[in-house]
Amino acid sequence: MNRPSIVIAVLLSILLSLAAGLNIGVNEIDRALIASLGALFALLVPFFLFGLSDFLRGSLARPASLALVLVALALPCLIYFAGTSEYRLTSLVGLVAFMSVPTALVLLARRRPAPALGDVLAVAAIWLPFDFRLLDGIWSWPEGRASYGLSVVLAVDLALVLFVAYRATPGVGYRFRLGLRDSAIVLGCFLVFSALAIPLGLAIEFIEYIARPFDLLGILGSFVAILIFIAVPEELLFRGLIQNFLERMWKRDLLALVVAAVIFGAAHLNNGDVPNWSYALMATLAGLFYGLAYRWTGAIFASALVHALVNTVWRAFFR
Repeated sequence: MNRPSIVIAVLLSILLSLAAGLNIGVNEIDRALIASLGALFALLVPFFLFGLSDFLRGSLARPASLALVLVALALPCLIYFAGTSEYRLTSLVGLVAFMSVPTALVLLARRRPAPALGDVLAVAAIWLPFDFRLLDGIWSWPEGRASYGLSVVLAVDLALVLFVAYRATPGVGYRFRLGLRDSAIVLGCFLVFSALAIPLGLAIEFIEYIARPFDLLGILGSFVAILIFIAVPEELLFRGLIQNFLERMWKRDLLALVVAAVIFGAAHLNNGDVPNWSYALMATLAGLFYGLAYRWTGAIFASALVHALVNTVWRAFFR
C-alpha cells in the first residue's frame, strides 16, 4: 500500500472539506455541519487516492470484496443522515438504488472484457440520475447547498470502485500525475481552443466580455472548485469511460473522439433555454480539445485541467 499517497489524499480531503465548510456559510459549528463535512471528507479520500496511486486498480477481485467496499462507501451518507437529522425513507431508497443498479450491471458483465453491454448500461445508470438531479433530494441540508458536491463525489467514487478497482478497465487514465510533455499538451489545447472558441462565442453571442476587478484569489479558488467538482467528474465520464469505451469497441480513435465530443455537447442542451444549441455547439468544440488532451496524454487529469481552465476563464471574464 502506498502510504505517501494515503497521507496526501487525507490532507487534500481535509483542506477541501474545510474550504467547503467556509463556502456553506453556516453561522455556527453544530452537529449538522460536522456531519456534512465529515461525509464530504470521507468521500473525497477515495476520490484523491485513486488518482494518486495505482495500487487500487484491480484490487477488488471478488464480488464479496466489492460488496464490502460499497457498504463502506455508503457509510458517509449514513453519517450525513444521522448528523443532519434529514433522514427520510425516500433518501435511503434513492441511495441504495443509485449504488445497486450500476453494481448489478457491472457484475453481469464481469466475465466479459470491458466494455461489455453491462458496462455501458452501468455508466448510464451512474450518469443519468446525477445529470437529471435525481440525487438532490438525498442531501437536503443546508437548503440543498451540499447536494451537488456530495452527489458528484459519490458518483465518481462509485464509478472508480466499479470500473477501476473491480473491472480493472484499461485506459481509464484516472491519475493525477503529469510530466512536462503532458503539461505542454494541456497548455496547447487550452490556447488553441481559446483562439477558436472566443471569436466563435462572441460571434454567435454565446459569450459577452465583462470587465470585472481582477481577483486572483477568487480566480484560483474558482479554478480549484471547478477542477474537483466539475472537470474531473465530467472528464472521467466523457473521456475516461465513454471515449475510452468507444475507442475499444470501434478501434477508431478519431471517430471515438468526435462521437464522445458530440455526446458531451448534447449533454449541455438542457442548460439555460432548452434546447440550447449554441451551448451544445461550444461544448462539442470544447469536447474535441478535452478529448485530444486525454488521448495524447492518457490521463483524464490533463483533459480536466484544460476543462477547468476554460470554465475558469469563462466565469472570470465573460458571461
